[in-house]
Amino acid sequence: MPLTGKNYIAGEPSAEGAEVFYSVDPRSKTTDALPFHNATQNEVDRAVVAAAAAFQEIRGYPSGKIADLLDEVAAQVEALGDDLLHTADRETGLGLPRLTGERARATGQIRAFAGLLREGAYLRAIINTEQPGQPAIKQMQFPVGPVAIFAASNFPFAFAVPGGDTASALAAGCPVVVKAHPGHPATSELFAQAISAAAAAAGFPAGTFSMLQGNGIDVGQWLVAHDAIEAVGFTGSLRGGRAIYDAASRRPRPIPVYAEMGSVNPVVITQAALAARADEIADGLVGSVTLGTGQFCTNPGLILLEDSAATRDFITAVAEKMEAAPAGVLLNEAIAAGLDSAVGQTAAHAQIEVLTGAEAVSDGDFFCYRNTVMQTTAAAIREDERLQIEHFGPVTLFVVCEDGDDLRGAVDSLEGNLTSTVHAEEAELESIGGLLHQLREKAGRVIWNGFPTGVAVVHAMQHGGPYPATTAPGTTSVGMNAIYRFMRPIAFQNVPDALLPPALQDANPLGILRLVDDVYTAEAI
Repeated sequence: MPLTGKNYIAGEPSAEGAEVFYSVDPRSKTTDALPFHNATQNEVDRAVVAAAAAFQEIRGYPSGKIADLLDEVAAQVEALGDDLLHTADRETGLGLPRLTGERARATGQIRAFAGLLREGAYLRAIINTEQPGQPAIKQMQFPVGPVAIFAASNFPFAFAVPGGDTASALAAGCPVVVKAHPGHPATSELFAQAISAAAAAAGFPAGTFSMLQGNGIDVGQWLVAHDAIEAVGFTGSLRGGRAIYDAASRRPRPIPVYAEMGSVNPVVITQAALAARADEIADGLVGSVTLGTGQFCTNPGLILLEDSAATRDFITAVAEKMEAAPAGVLLNEAIAAGLDSAVGQTAAHAQIEVLTGAEAVSDGDFFCYRNTVMQTTAAAIREDERLQIEHFGPVTLFVVCEDGDDLRGAVDSLEGNLTSTVHAEEAELESIGGLLHQLREKAGRVIWNGFPTGVAVVHAMQHGGPYPATTAPGTTSVGMNAIYRFMRPIAFQNVPDALLPPALQDANPLGILRLVDDVYTAEAI
């Protein structure tokens, strides 16, 4: 199906409004000819009303039927073929190898949720049988209802229209209304066509999925404010996530917002680690900072070390490697401008020393920023929280600490992050535990002798963290547990067996693992 520049509302293209915007190639800064229509408030309402109507039907579907939908979504995405890859490459400049891998990740996680549904234990069925003085109580998870998803700019597949937020919400049994990112509207429309086709092929109501375009804040605000939306998933900036969170909180009936926002992902490197493998760590750090032109939410943006000759040599080596590394393409003009502003604010601080970079590349035809290394002190980090802002690009800030106590004091002052990392040696295991667990309090994922870029889509993954990394540190946006953002537990007390969902019936017709009177079993009661 050719691109239309329209919104997709319950499977149908729609363009009620006159306001339009255009796709831009970040490598050449050229604008595509096809106009994309900003959704109107009426179109937002139509999409959400259709989702609410679809939920009345979907809420009664067995898990297997929803799993079939997910499999069909993955197949339809793959059927887009090379056209999808080339379209996304023109809009993001990420390159075909990266996008090919990301497509596999996106379809892989969609199919992983299908497998989770078929296995069945995700329902978390808990049964306490009737005992003297205690009624029979049975509990399981249910979908919350229509969900609003905000697509991210930096992962146009894995965190955008068909990404983990959408996949986990659909897996939960929730209809989805996606606000597409204006950085890749053509890519988003291709996905909307694929998911709409999947819903039709799987026999789901058309309102199961809708996609809204928009390059301003109005569409998102209307979507979050709609009374039929029950939860929000967001991946993006602190400013954007907080605006959505505040809008949801102002509703007469507030709803949860699962926003993944900014993170500087602190890395602590011990003196023993420097003595053993400084060159290896430097290469790994530079590779991680510049991966994807630094446009990862897990970019290692804050590096803490005790002061020493080895530390000073290491920082110099990293700065030289960063300066020698080629500058990459940034996703769009807004990211380039935001990065320039954030680095400029940090570089102007009296306690900041710029070692390399800290300026936009003005002599090219593509959106770009020079690989940047800056340095400050632990005292400065403790005294000014502005030094912990995220620089969304190929930028890192070294924090040189007077000694171990000074370093631990700096860690104490850190805000919440998605990750924290320690580079240390085996001989330090007895002494490093306190610092490791100090860092644990600041992040959702703790890494030993590695780098934070690269997030495995597995059951054990925790991609979240204390505010301002997220608005909901008890949840994850990656991995199978992401489904629970869009489900809620309901308990049934003394309800007759015939009226209960199959997962809670005494005979256990689904054959799933359940917690019965404090014992996990798949046996019937």
